[in-house]
Amino acid sequence: MYRDHPDNILGVNTADNLFSSAAVTANADGSMIERQEYIQQQVAAISTALPGCFGWGIAPSGTDSTTEVVIAALAGYGDDFFNDKYYMQILKNADSAGNAPEKQIRKITDYATATGTFTCDAFGAAIGASDICLILHESVVAIGRDDNDNIIATTNVAANADGSILERLEYLQSELGASVGASISTDIAAIKAETAEIKAGGGIGSGIARKTVTFSDDTTDISLFTVTGDVIVRLAAVCTTNVESSGGCNIGVDAGAEPIIADTDCTTLEAGDIWHDASPDKSVEAITVLKEFIIANGVDITLDIQSEKKVDSGVINFYCIWTALSATGAVVATA
Repeated sequence: MYRDHPDNILGVNTADNLFSSAAVTANADGSMIERQEYIQQQVAAISTALPGCFGWGIAPSGTDSTTEVVIAALAGYGDDFFNDKYYMQILKNADSAGNAPEKQIRKITDYATATGTFTCDAFGAAIGASDICLILHESVVAIGRDDNDNIIATTNVAANADGSILERLEYLQSELGASVGASISTDIAAIKAETAEIKAGGGIGSGIARKTVTFSDDTTDISLFTVTGDVIVRLAAVCTTNVESSGGCNIGVDAGAEPIIADTDCTTLEAGDIWHDASPDKSVEAITVLKEFIIANGVDITLDIQSEKKVDSGVINFYCIWTALSATGAVVATA
């Protein structure tokens, strides 16, 4: 004997299927309708067990709020179930794809179980009908995304060297110190500046400054190296093209002190010679032949041509090996 007509239980192709199966309980080994209830519950459990994702819904007609949306499919979890530990993301703006509030994420601050009403921190634009809304656990939101709208606060995380990723990060920050971020940024900027100076021929602390001079008709005195502060220098030059001149030259400082390289007949400077004294005649010299000089108060190093004499041609590479004495001590090739 049938307890109800099969058409009602199985359904017919009308909008008036009268049989209610609301009281059926899940049973994997029961009747067809009990088995269907079991399968439905298993599917629902899978959809809500995705990592960090509770569920999603479509905003109904009439929705026009930046803070409130009804998702009937997610009703029934108990008042305040989602409060403060879940976030809502608008996956799709149905009316204007790509525009706010699409992709934005906001904290859920209140949940009404009877209607599935979610209240959130304000989105950048109103949620509209048919917008797709996704519920995310805070653990997913904490990872962040590639924009300037990462809204989760982690101010309450406690340092724990063996805890979660956030706790470990807090531990590392506390170990490094509160001011380490600014300090590291300052240090990086200083390193970049020092590297740039070294590449340009100077440096901080010590270095080698380099300058190539190509002589042309009637070349007169030339500034070779700009000095700041107090430094120790050793200077040498390598001739790469024979020098032709009607006189001599030396390397000294603006103040007119003892020459770093003594007066030399320019015509003796031939390709391959190392110029470190008045008799440049070798392509190999011991480093000990270079004299050390202390230069104070930023006096620049120059190539001085003898009075009323000029250098007509030739190429010389000049090298200044320097060490800072004062905090501001440095040597760079003159531009």
